[in-house]
Amino acid sequence: MSGGDRSLISDIYEAAVVPERWKHALDQISRIAGAEGGFIAAGTTRGERSWVATDYYQPILSEWYADGWHLRNTWFERGLQRKRLQFFDETDIFDPGEVDTIPMYRDFHRIRGGGWSAGAIMRAPGGSLICMRFERPYHRGPLEQETRANLNLLRSHLARASFLFTKLGTRQARSTVSALQFMDVPAAVLTRNGRLLACNAAMESRLSQVSVGVGNRVIFADEDAQRILCESLERITAGLLDQLRGPIPIRATEDHGPAVAYLIPMRGAAQDLFGCETTLLMIRPAESENRLMDLVRTRFFIDAGEAQRWARIVAAASPRLAATLLASTENVQALLDRTLGRTQSGQEARIASLLWRLGDDPEYRPSTRHPALLH
Repeated sequence: MSGGDRSLISDIYEAAVVPERWKHALDQISRIAGAEGGFIAAGTTRGERSWVATDYYQPILSEWYADGWHLRNTWFERGLQRKRLQFFDETDIFDPGEVDTIPMYRDFHRIRGGGWSAGAIMRAPGGSLICMRFERPYHRGPLEQETRANLNLLRSHLARASFLFTKLGTRQARSTVSALQFMDVPAAVLTRNGRLLACNAAMESRLSQVSVGVGNRVIFADEDAQRILCESLERITAGLLDQLRGPIPIRATEDHGPAVAYLIPMRGAAQDLFGCETTLLMIRPAESENRLMDLVRTRFFIDAGEAQRWARIVAAASPRLAATLLASTENVQALLDRTLGRTQSGQEARIASLLWRLGDDPEYRPSTRHPALLH
């Protein structure tokens, strides 16, 4: 083994621990393969995907995923059927002349100057799959025997190092949601089928509105919100980003006020961080349309569910007062401060006591008599 080979092997193992070094290692392997560039990609049984490409190949791979070619990857399908876990080229998996009829070659690789490759597919513990492909210019033809032998000397080292690569998406996702935690933003990263890849403590605290169900899938307690989430993830997976709806409204619960969920598909350069077909989910408080509920909540320091109940009690007991408060363009808190004073006055205490008594009096339980005042 030459000094150059030993240096490359060292770089491969360094990349296993420092993912930013994968590009450097892939550039060196590309030169050995007689390729313009290449990539390493990993997919897990939970739907997580991560990939890193050389600078030359990164825009090509971005187009590959954006146009959905990964969903009709004949090279990968044939490569999985091979029993020998070594580097291969098109002559090993296609009949003579067959490659000319395959869309991914005819309509994607060849029009970009490629069409011959050096590739390997490996299985990691737990069922994850790792594939590497280095794109050779079409005029160079299939792999030479010496080139194939040199690549196979690296295969076992690449297999060991790439095991940690399957965790790259999870690692980057955790870093991102942790950063959003500092801004008190509930956040999670989902795979293409809605499974949880990572979430922060702020998201974990909203169990009354969002939880993790069977198969590690994120589930909204609000059925309407859950339906929109599923539809949105399906459209993101299909690449129909122009058909995505706006923020997903989430109803208030006893622990949390109304909120909205934002889905941000990871595309373009963000795929390098999160992997293909992942989505960032964030939850933010909704702009409340029920200012009467906000009034009692902020003044008496109660949770959202109790504030909503009190607001309905006030609306039922005194529709005129409720309508006046809701129609006011003045800041609700300022209006209450002026009416009750900024301190816990006797009047405020009496009003609080009145609200409690109203809550216990069947005569003033919320009804449907004044629906217009409840929204």
